[in-house]
Amino acid sequence: MGNRRLRLAATAALVCALAGTPLLARDNNQESLDKLKALERIMVLDGSAVHNVGNLQVNVTNWGVFGSYPSSTQEMSESPSAQWPANSGVEYIYVAGLWFGAKRGGIPVVSTSAYAAEFRPTREDVDVIYRAFEGMAGGARLPSPPDDDKDGLIDEDWLNGRDDDLDGKIDEDFAAIGKQMFSCWFTDDQPYSLQINPEHTPLGLFVRQESYQWEEERFYNFVGIEYKIWNYGNEIIEDVYVGFFADGDAGPRLREQYWMDDQTALWRGIVCAKQGEREIPIRIDIATFQDDDGDEGQTLGILGVLFLGHDTDPLGENAPPTVGITSYQNFSGDQPYESGGDPTNDFQRYELMSKAGIDRPGIVPRDYRMLLATGPFRQLEPDSMMVLQIAFCCGLGIDGMLKSAASAALTYKGNWFDIDGNSETGINGRETPLYGPAIGIETDSCDGVDEIKSAVKGEIIWINNDCREEDALWADTRCSKGNATFTDYQTGVEGKETQINWLVGSAPPPPKMRIIPGDNKVTLLWDNFSEITPDVSTLELDFEGFRIWRADGWNRPLGTTVMSGPGRDLWQLLEERDLINGILPDVEFKRPFSEGGWQYEPLVNLGEKEKIIQMFEESVYYAPLDTVPCPPGLTNEECDTLEAMARYNLGFEGGLQYYKYVDYNVHNGMNYFYSVTAYDHLIMDGVPVRPNYYGDPSSNFIFTNPVSDAQLAAGYNENEVYVVPNPATEKTMEPWRLEPNQDDPTGIKIEFRNLPACQSTVRIYSVAGDLVEILHNDGSNGTLSWDLVSRNGQDVTSGVYLFSVEPEDDSFPRTIGKFVVIR
Repeated sequence: MGNRRLRLAATAALVCALAGTPLLARDNNQESLDKLKALERIMVLDGSAVHNVGNLQVNVTNWGVFGSYPSSTQEMSESPSAQWPANSGVEYIYVAGLWFGAKRGGIPVVSTSAYAAEFRPTREDVDVIYRAFEGMAGGARLPSPPDDDKDGLIDEDWLNGRDDDLDGKIDEDFAAIGKQMFSCWFTDDQPYSLQINPEHTPLGLFVRQESYQWEEERFYNFVGIEYKIWNYGNEIIEDVYVGFFADGDAGPRLREQYWMDDQTALWRGIVCAKQGEREIPIRIDIATFQDDDGDEGQTLGILGVLFLGHDTDPLGENAPPTVGITSYQNFSGDQPYESGGDPTNDFQRYELMSKAGIDRPGIVPRDYRMLLATGPFRQLEPDSMMVLQIAFCCGLGIDGMLKSAASAALTYKGNWFDIDGNSETGINGRETPLYGPAIGIETDSCDGVDEIKSAVKGEIIWINNDCREEDALWADTRCSKGNATFTDYQTGVEGKETQINWLVGSAPPPPKMRIIPGDNKVTLLWDNFSEITPDVSTLELDFEGFRIWRADGWNRPLGTTVMSGPGRDLWQLLEERDLINGILPDVEFKRPFSEGGWQYEPLVNLGEKEKIIQMFEESVYYAPLDTVPCPPGLTNEECDTLEAMARYNLGFEGGLQYYKYVDYNVHNGMNYFYSVTAYDHLIMDGVPVRPNYYGDPSSNFIFTNPVSDAQLAAGYNENEVYVVPNPATEKTMEPWRLEPNQDDPTGIKIEFRNLPACQSTVRIYSVAGDLVEILHNDGSNGTLSWDLVSRNGQDVTSGVYLFSVEPEDDSFPRTIGKFVVIR
């Protein structure tokens, strides 16, 4: 591993704390083991939080780190680590995270997420990572009515698993952004963090981290990140810099030492971005990673870290005058710090953050890290906050990467709205409120007109704070303006005083979906959530139709999991239906399933179906705030569905309609992903005219294997219990074989089929009578898989094997069979 070992050795505390290395496992110190157990409980180490609705897939943690430490011993190392394109196994980040530097008592202090993991969540189980998406309950935001709980406050109960507003409810009033949002928080002064990093001096920082991704093709090559950073201590911290560290490793995971031949640089300039029917200039400040030689055509992308927003001061006295990178530094661990190597202490880290300048590009192929920072911010007082917004952007070559960066910048800019209802605020480009007392303020220093105003305490003067940027972009001749006017380049016009960031028109959110694998069939159930959710930008109900997708042929490439999903090229459209409104295909789905439609009909085979449905409706009608008791014989899932349908039929809050689709063109044991997406229509003069935005199958998928039915006691046939494939050879197992991973080191399996419908034990023996493995089946279906690894952890050899099925229900007989393995 070469240089990678040096890097891991330099961060031994992190590896021990997060992954549980063999060194720690050999330590007989119970206190250390207890600390590790606690860390694993509250730190998200399993790779379960991955931005995967777009083409750039990134693992997220709840201590400020992005990336999964590929090729390390950590549990999350097999999750995507800025993998682009999705499911390709080509990575661009080893690890990246937040840095925050300041002077405390005149001494430089830097709190970091990587490599030293000084930011940590608390030990409490609720402080993990939370998921959200636009349109979900409790997540309304401007310009929609944002007060979800009608208490007069807006977004006061942010997504963190806690009752922040003390109203007895949890996360009921927050702002949901994007088609996939992760939310968490951490501090730099957790006691157990100080134990692991005893040399670290905390600044008393509370950081709220959110990250966002969108599903449509024009947005899916970037991931947006927002940090809100509070000084929750009692001291003023001064000479503040906020930055982002990234260790970029560009290359396919299967390639030996792919991280050793990278390059890095800073790109600054104007990019022309498509907005509607015209182009607009976007100022881009982005640092990049790429592979030096493209790895024989496998690594042609470029990853960039883009600065989008932070606090500014037009005068440059309290903060940088404009958004951008004030320090870009690159370094490599194979050199000492003085010669361009990694910083190893707070003084060196702060020196890099505060170094006002741009380092030369790293063009000599090496394993590079880079630091991006902005500042100085004069001070951060107690109980005050600052923000940083950035984005990971990836694309094919420099042009593709810059196109993704422009899309990220447009998404971050969002749009401007007249939220206060006052047409006198946000006019003539004046979007910034200046609160009195203030004397002799020039409202617009760029319009050539002297307009000086003063304000007493309580009054507001609206000024054009960004006029120089507006003038510069309007004067730029590189982009085709079309029929745009200067007003189109201004913020704060036509009474629109409020900017809503991270806002774009997009497809309806995908529905909530459930999959039921069966015997050579898969049943999909989904709700009508997509139909009843207004567009986040236009606030119109513009739903048009549903699309059903399936992905076949996925074999779990290195760096992917069932949670990160299949590659985009594997998805195939099974069926599409929509509203009957003159927009093609005009295929009706709002008919009962039994009549060829998609409307779900509950309890089809139940004799007292109508009576039970009536009972649910009566219970909801007379006690709408209570949960309907679940009658015996029904599952909790069936009862939840029946209650939601009853509320829908009665027009009550929480009501949902459900749809059903059955795919019979599948084979038991094979690997399938399914997705149901929605798309909308464009409305002109109140009339739908054509399809508009389409949802992507990566935004909403479930992995499944069809399974054989379990045999009932009545009619049970011992001869129907068998092994597939038999014989088990490399060729016969190939159709469903997955690439190995840490949990499944062989990536192969066989299946026992048609087992009894009860709990049973399957024992596997060699022909010599030696017990090879013991498996257990719960009887919910008739399929049980085995990875051909013995109970001693060894791959079984070629030969004939016997198996016995021993039911716990005496109404089933003991069954014996055999199968062959040929290596």
